[in-house]
Parts: sequence; C-alpha cells; structure tokens
Amino acid sequence: MSGPGATISSACRWGLEFCSLSLEFDYHHGLRVHACFISKRGALAIAHTNFSTDQSALLALKAHITSDPQNILTANWSSASNSNICNWIGVTCGARHHRLTALNLSHMGLVGVIPPHLGNLSFLVELDLGNNFFNGPLPQELSRLRRLKVIHFGYNNFTGTIPSWFGSFAALQKIGLYGNGFSGFIPAAIFNLSALEIISLGMNQLSGSIPREIGNLTMLKGIYLDGNKFEGILYDLEFPNEMGSLDQLEVLQAESNALKGSALVLVLNISSLTSLDLSGNNMSGSLPDNICEHLPSIREFYLGKNQFDGLIPSKLWQCKELRVLVLHVNSFRGSIPKSLGNLTYLTEIYLAENNLTGSLPANIGLTVPNLEYLNVAHNNLVSGPLPNLSNASKLRKLGMDANSFTGFLPSTLCSLKNLEFLGLSSNNLTIDASTPQAASTFSCLFNLRSLIYLSLGGNPLNTTIPASSGNFSTSLRYVDISNSNIRGNIPVDIGNLSSLITLSLGNNQLSGAIPTSIQWLQNLQGLYLNDNQLQGHIPYELCQLKNLDELLLGGNRLSGSIPSCLGTLAVALRYLFLEYNLLTSKIPSSLWELKYILHLNLSSNSLVGPLSEDIGKLKNVVDMDLSNNHFSGNIPSGIGGLQSMISLSLENNYLEGSIPSSFKTLLSLEFLDLSKNNLSGEIPKSLEALLYLKHLNLSFNKLQGEIPTGGPFGNFSADSFVSNSALCGASRLHVPLCKNRTKVKPNWRKAKYIISGVISVILLAAAALIMILCKKRNVEVVRETASLHQVLWRRVSRLELVRATNGFHESNLLGAGGFGSVYRGTLSDGIDTAVKVFNLQLEGAFKSFDKESLPGERINMKDAAITLTKIKTKYLKDCGGVNS
Repeated sequence: MSGPGATISSACRWGLEFCSLSLEFDYHHGLRVHACFISKRGALAIAHTNFSTDQSALLALKAHITSDPQNILTANWSSASNSNICNWIGVTCGARHHRLTALNLSHMGLVGVIPPHLGNLSFLVELDLGNNFFNGPLPQELSRLRRLKVIHFGYNNFTGTIPSWFGSFAALQKIGLYGNGFSGFIPAAIFNLSALEIISLGMNQLSGSIPREIGNLTMLKGIYLDGNKFEGILYDLEFPNEMGSLDQLEVLQAESNALKGSALVLVLNISSLTSLDLSGNNMSGSLPDNICEHLPSIREFYLGKNQFDGLIPSKLWQCKELRVLVLHVNSFRGSIPKSLGNLTYLTEIYLAENNLTGSLPANIGLTVPNLEYLNVAHNNLVSGPLPNLSNASKLRKLGMDANSFTGFLPSTLCSLKNLEFLGLSSNNLTIDASTPQAASTFSCLFNLRSLIYLSLGGNPLNTTIPASSGNFSTSLRYVDISNSNIRGNIPVDIGNLSSLITLSLGNNQLSGAIPTSIQWLQNLQGLYLNDNQLQGHIPYELCQLKNLDELLLGGNRLSGSIPSCLGTLAVALRYLFLEYNLLTSKIPSSLWELKYILHLNLSSNSLVGPLSEDIGKLKNVVDMDLSNNHFSGNIPSGIGGLQSMISLSLENNYLEGSIPSSFKTLLSLEFLDLSKNNLSGEIPKSLEALLYLKHLNLSFNKLQGEIPTGGPFGNFSADSFVSNSALCGASRLHVPLCKNRTKVKPNWRKAKYIISGVISVILLAAAALIMILCKKRNVEVVRETASLHQVLWRRVSRLELVRATNGFHESNLLGAGGFGSVYRGTLSDGIDTAVKVFNLQLEGAFKSFDKESLPGERINMKDAAITLTKIKTKYLKDCGGVNS
C-alpha cells in the first residue's frame, strides 16, 4: 500500500499508541482508508468493523431452522443493525479482527438444514452442530471454510455419502460425523488431511474396507469407526499394513462391524496404543502369547464378541498399565492365567461366555484392589469355593453365574459396600443354617445399601427368606432367588423393597398366602411366584401394581375366583399365567379389557361358564391357553378378532356347537387344539386359508362330513381327527372314504311329467298285484288279519332291509317320486315289502315323511354313504290293500 493509507497503516502497526484501522473495498477505486483513531491516552480505540457478512450467514442459518425447542436462537439472535453477533449465544469472535471464529450450537435440539451461506464465515475455525436434528445434504459451499480445524456434526440426521470436498480442509484436526446415516465408502480425499488427529465416523452405515491411504495420517491419535458395516472387501478383509506407520495413534475403535481375518496382528505393533476396541466383529484365531510385548502403553483391550479361541495369553502381566480386559463371548479355553492377579491397575475383567475351566486366581480379590467389575459367568469353571474378595472394596459388579462354584455363600460378600450387581445363580452354593453367622449372610445381602441386582437362583440354598425388620435395602431393583429350595412364607416385610422392579421366587417350596403388603411395590414390573405351594385367594391388592408387566402365579394351590380388578392393569400387563391352580367361577368380563395382553394362560383350573364374545377384544394376544377347565356353550364367533394369535388351546372342556367360520381370519395361527370337547357339524373348509397352521387337534369331538384337503390339511395326520365317528376323507386319515355326491340341478318342468307317469305305472302295478294276491290267498284272510297287528309294528334293521332289496339295486326299483324312491324287497321270513327312501336334501321331504309315517317307524341312516336319508317300510297285504 502506498500513499497516506500506508503511512497510517504503519503508524497503526508500529506506533506506540494503539489504533484500529477501518477499511472498505471499493470495486471501482480499490481500497479506501476511512480513519485511524489514535487515542490521546494511548488506549485502544475500536472502530466499528463491518460484520454484515457474518451476521447475514447466521441469520440465514436461523431462517433454515424449523424448530428451536429451547427458544435460544429465537430470543437471542437479532436482525437489528446494531446487534453485535459476538454477544450471540453459541458465537465466538476473534480478539484481533472480531470476526466469527467458532460456532457452537450443540445439544440445542434444533431441527433444520444447513444453508450454503455458512460458507461465507471465512474466519471460522470451529463448527459444532452436534447433537441436534439437522438433516438434508451438506452444502458444498462449506468447502470454502479453509481455516476450519474442528468439524462436529455428530448425532444428527445427515444421510448420503460423505462429500469428497472434506479433503479441502487442509488445517482440519478433528472431524466428527458420529451417529448419522452416512453410507458408502470413506472418501480417499479425507486421507490427504495431514494435520488430522481425530476421525470419528462411528454409528453410520459406512461400508467397504479401511483405505490404505490411512497411513498418510501420521498425526492421527484417535480413529472411531464403530457401528458400521466395514468388512474389508477391498483389501483382503484386513486392516491395511499402512496402519503400522501410525506411531502416534492412541485409540482405535472399530467394534460392531464385520471385520475378520488376522487384522489384529497388524495393529499389535502400534506401540502408542492405549485403547484397542475390535469387539463385535468376526475376528478369529488365537491371541499371541506375547501380545503385550509391543504394546507397553495399552490400558484397554476390548476383544469381546468375536470368534477367538485358544488360550488366554499367559504373559498378560507384561501389560503393566492394563485397566480393562474384555474377552467375553468368544471360544477361549483352558484356565484363567494366575498372572492376572499381578495387574494391580486392573479395574474391569470380562471373561464371561467362553469355555474356560479351572478356577479364578485365589488372590485376585487381594492383589487387585482397584477391581470394580469382574464377570466370569457362563463358563465351565470347575468345582471350588468362591475366591476371597474382601480386599476388593471397590467392587461394583460381580458376575459368576452358570459355573460350578460350590461351598457356602461367603460372609465376606457383605463387606462389599459398593457392590451394585451380584450374580451367583446356577451354581452349587448353599447356606449353612446350623451356623447363625452363615445364615445371616443371606439376610445381610438384602441390606447392602448400594445393591441393585441380586441373583442367587438355581442354587440349593435350603433356607427361608429373611424377615428384614424394616432393614431391606431400598436400592434393590432385581431379586432372583428362584429354584433355590426356599421354604416358608413370603415375609410381610417384602413390601419394604420399594424400588423393586422384578421379584422372582418361582420354583421353590413357598407356602402360605401371598402377602397383601406386596401392594407397596409400586415400581414392580415382573412378579414370578409360580410353581410353589401358595394357598388362599389371589389378593386384590395386586391390582394396585399399575406398572405390572408380567404376573406368573401358575402351579400353586390358589383358590377362589380371578380378581375382576385385573382389568385395571390393561395398560401395562402383557403376561398373565394362572395355570394349574384351584380357581373356580367364570372368567370376569373385565379380563377381556386387557387389550395389550400378549400371553394368557388360565389352563388346568375349574373355571366354568361360556366364553364371552368380548374375547375378540384381545387383539394383540399371541398365545392363549384355556384348556382343561369346565367351559361350556359355543365357541364365540368373536374369536376371529384375535388376528395376532399364534397358539390357541381350548382342549378338554365342554364346548359344543360348530367350529366358527371366523377362525379363517386368524392368518397367523400355527397351533390350534380344540380336542376333547362336544363340537359338532362339519370342519369349516375356510380353515384351508390358515397357511401357517402346523399343529391341529380336533380329536374326540362329534364332527362329521368331509375333512378339508387344501392349505395346511395336507400335512396333518390321523391323530388330528381321531374319535370323530362321522368324518370321512382320505384313507391316510383312517376315516371312511367320502361318496361322490354329484348334484345335478333338476329340471322341474320336465320332471313333473316324468314323476306323474312313474306314479301312474306304480299304482297300476300295485293294483294288479293286489288283485292276484287276493285271489290266491282269500282263504288265509282271517288268519292273516289276526296276526296283522304284530306285523305292522315289527322292527326291521337296516342290514335286513339292505339284504331284502339286494342293496337297493336298480332291478328292485319300483319307481321314484318327488321326495324319494320306492324299492321292492323280500324280508328273511318271506314277507314282501315296499321300501320308500326319502331324500331329505329336497325341500318338503321332512314334511312328506311325517305325513306318511307312523310313530316308531322312522330309521335314521347314519352311514356316510347315504347320509341324511330315512327309510319307510310299506307292507303288501292280500285283499286289504297296502297297509302302513
């Protein structure tokens, strides 16, 4: 610059006084100097810098925000010309030029899109919009922000691919795109950012492999790629070799991807690593015994939920800085190295769900005083007592479930005042009731003030639930002492566990009544008292537990009725199991108000009455078992409303009537048992629509007609239909074959002439026959008349009639009328008969039969071959005409 401006500029830069130079760019005359104010007192005189560019960009961002739930920007960002943006919330300006250098709007719940105007914030160094609900594409204009060192867009709703222009930020040190919906590959341009120290791309939908160019980022300290779909398909399924050159890398986090192969070997040479997390992948092979040799600074090993096998490295003691060791859910075998007891900094050990044998190092509770989490559950740890953990005073979580630990429950557990989680279920631990001190161990666990989770189920504890005398811990939320040989009553003091969410006491020998004090467990969601010896009524106080999700009372000796107030639990209740008790009376109508119930089991009680049509209100129920009761009446058609039903059993009741056709709407049904009832009628052909039906039992009913063949019926065996005497169908079902009944629509116009002719012929033939007989047997009239009464009322079996008419052969057909056919027959004693067979499928046939019949003459043919027919016999008498 030359001229007066240069002089002033020099004065401003080098003079003793402080000043501020206000400049304006004139597109026609170049740069103009407006003023240089020199303070007479030597103080800084601040000129009013033109902030219009930055202000316009911020106001454009405000205009693109559709929701500001905390009213932060709405109330603070003003468009007034005299408003100083440097005072706006989230805005930081530089001390020298007073331009916007940092914009932090994180955790404000903002909804909107990023406008291109933000690309005008040319002095911006940090941009943090994390933990909001921004969406839409990232505008390319952001690539003009060449001073950017920090970008944080984490936990928003951005989608699409990561723009390649992110490679334009040459000064960028930290990039955070964590927790969005970005997909595709990592653009290679990002790996040109030589100043990059942190790259956080976790919890997206990114795929492919980790590019080889990652080796260019020699300043990297942290890589966060967790929760994506990386599988290395571009580079042989492994981390690239170039990662070995990242000699400043401290954190590598790539859990919950699909990485596999020997990728682990390549990162074990990065001596700067302090935290390695590859859990939740498909890594396999064994860990090298010298795994710690090149990782002197490692503090955290997260290798859980993979497919590693072999032995746990015996030289883990060389990782002297190790704090966290996570190897759970793999296939490690052998014993737990005793050297773990030498890692005095250890705070967390997770070895659960492997194939480990042996026992825990006996000194682990003494030599690892900083231990907070120890989980070795679900292994094959051999018989032996629990280790002495008295010195592990910081222990917060202890998980040893599903092993083979034996001996008494140690009293030293009661000294762990910080213990929050205690899992010892499914072992062989017991309590020495003969020693008062040992017996008190069980009681003191309920009094640990920090304890939240207590699981001792599946051990032969052989004791009673202690009475607390008001000392039960209010922190306990989960208690499981099921299947533990617990006897005696449920103590009234159980109501003092006010924070309890789950109480599991099932499969024990508890007796007495359910205490009404249980109503004070207002947070209770799961109550499991099944398979005990509890007696008395189901207390109405249970209805006070408005958060109750699962109620299991089955397998006891509970009597009386089902409380009608259970319907008030409709919002929360999903499981209701009352099976195998002594319950009587009807199902209360309020029970059908449990509209969110998923599983309902009332089987094996003595419940009575009909099933209500309101059963269809349980639209979400998945399985329902009402078997082995005394329900009567028809199956309600409303059952068709249970369209989420998968399993339904009404077995062994007194239900009658037909199977409702509404069953056809239960398209999700897989299991249906209606056996051992009094159901009649035909099997609805509409059941062929139940394509998912795998098990059907209709046995021991009174069903009749043809067994359907379509849909799932081709897969059912004879066992599904046994003991229904009138069913017919395929021979493989062990029922009679159905006769083909071809229905031809009668032509009544022609039939009336044919019928009239046939009847005339029959009458003429009958008259001629009678005259002949009268002449031949005139002498025997008196004798025949005397015995007529006996002949008229003679009972004739169906078999005899079949034989008499030669099986109703056409050669014996005398004629056909409007409602049936007449056959000639000769009985075994020589008496000639005329047999009229009515077709009751024709309208009016019943009426005609009643007119021609006398009481006691009807024979109901139940044979499947001539279903729905009746036979009337006419005896031909000499000289007396036709006698009925």
